[in-house]
Amino acid sequence: MKQTRTALKQRAEAKKADANDDEFGLPKQAWSSGGEARPKSLRGTRPLVVRGIPTTAHTAATAYPYVAGPSLGPEGVYIGRDLNGGGAFTFDPWELYKRGVISGMSMMLFGQIGTGKSTLAKSLAVRQVLIGRKLAVPSDKKGEWTRVIRALGGVVIQVGPGARNRLNPLDEGHRPGRNPKGEPMGDDEWAMIVRTRRMAILGTLVKILIGNHDMDSEQRYALSLGLDRAVEGAGLRGREVVIPDVIHELAQASENEHKDEVRKAAGHLELTLHRITSGDLAGMFDGESTVTFDPNAPAVSIDSSALAGASPEAVRVVNACAGAWTEAMVTNSDYGQRLVIYEEGWDNISSEADLQRMVESWKLARAYGLFNILVMHKISDLDMAGDQKSRMAAMARSLLADSDVKVIYRQDASALKVTMEELDLSDRERSLIKSLDKGVGLWRLRDSSFEVANDRSRAEAPLFDTDERMRTLDITVDSMMLARQARG
Repeated sequence: MKQTRTALKQRAEAKKADANDDEFGLPKQAWSSGGEARPKSLRGTRPLVVRGIPTTAHTAATAYPYVAGPSLGPEGVYIGRDLNGGGAFTFDPWELYKRGVISGMSMMLFGQIGTGKSTLAKSLAVRQVLIGRKLAVPSDKKGEWTRVIRALGGVVIQVGPGARNRLNPLDEGHRPGRNPKGEPMGDDEWAMIVRTRRMAILGTLVKILIGNHDMDSEQRYALSLGLDRAVEGAGLRGREVVIPDVIHELAQASENEHKDEVRKAAGHLELTLHRITSGDLAGMFDGESTVTFDPNAPAVSIDSSALAGASPEAVRVVNACAGAWTEAMVTNSDYGQRLVIYEEGWDNISSEADLQRMVESWKLARAYGLFNILVMHKISDLDMAGDQKSRMAAMARSLLADSDVKVIYRQDASALKVTMEELDLSDRERSLIKSLDKGVGLWRLRDSSFEVANDRSRAEAPLFDTDERMRTLDITVDSMMLARQARG
């Protein structure tokens, strides 16, 4: 009997359940979307508040091991560690340009003394050379790159009072096979480029020597006349034109030209340019070059550290001539991709000639396969270019605007405000640059930012250390190893 009652009860419940099924045979919804109203069912008149769970950073990292910031990808040379969980940080500006991550081939590197910015510049340069790129340092004012360049098997050209080397700033340079548009370089086009460069450096030298005053129309005409005649005469003698040739033609023009204004202008320019051939500048830029630029060398630098203590006028002349000579040699994409590093950037932008040349290099970097790096202490150093609304100030700011890669190492309190305003940093980035450890920098590539710790190898450490006490280290073995790798 008991079994019969149990069976009848089960059939009754099954029949009742069938009556509650929907057309698909599934149970019909018995409660509202909020569920049955019963204790602890999370239903109520107030919204539900979910409280966070306190935990440690280690526990959170273990619980969420795959949460990390953006990455640039594996292409490029190893720089260091992405401290925001991205693993190894690699960098290759040419690859990033090809992928559209950056549109400009220039970088600005900021950091107060002792934060590791120079080490970053050197490690990036050395590692790029070791994978086949080339390096140029137009003016090494402290001689800090000499060991690095020699370790790579490159060429160091030392200039200064008493140095044996002489550079001719009017050298023609290496003619590229194609122009910036990718078309074959014609004879007339090349001749115009060379003449423009020569007029530019002569005009720069005159401007430096007469106190940053622009030449008037008569002086520009006289200088153009003197240069063209000097080039013609040097060609007949089968050699490159040199500054003494121009001085000689200006002297002739000061005596033989028909117009009084041109004679006076030529005489004034003759006396001005004589400064290049006398005093502490004698023997540096007043003749044919005694050294040649090997475009296939892995690295080249112009060491101007011998000018320590020289007059500001002499230093500016050397920077202008060395920069012009280097520019004439490296603006040629036929010899591969090259990094051009400007150390002590505050000194470069204080000279209109250097600043103008850098602005042009920033614009033409892509066409010539160059990647420029300007190293400075702080962003406010750009104000050294001139008054806020001056032409030089505008040119200096254009360098910052045209640099798609910006790396900021720790900044002192006085520089923080300007840095934050100029770079439009986020709240996180603002708090970060106040307390960055030595060797750690904030990398900004357009809209992305990375906190990167730069790592040095054992071979690099003695080469990159700028401490004077480290200059006596024996680094012959490491230098030979790097040089052998650079030659491939």
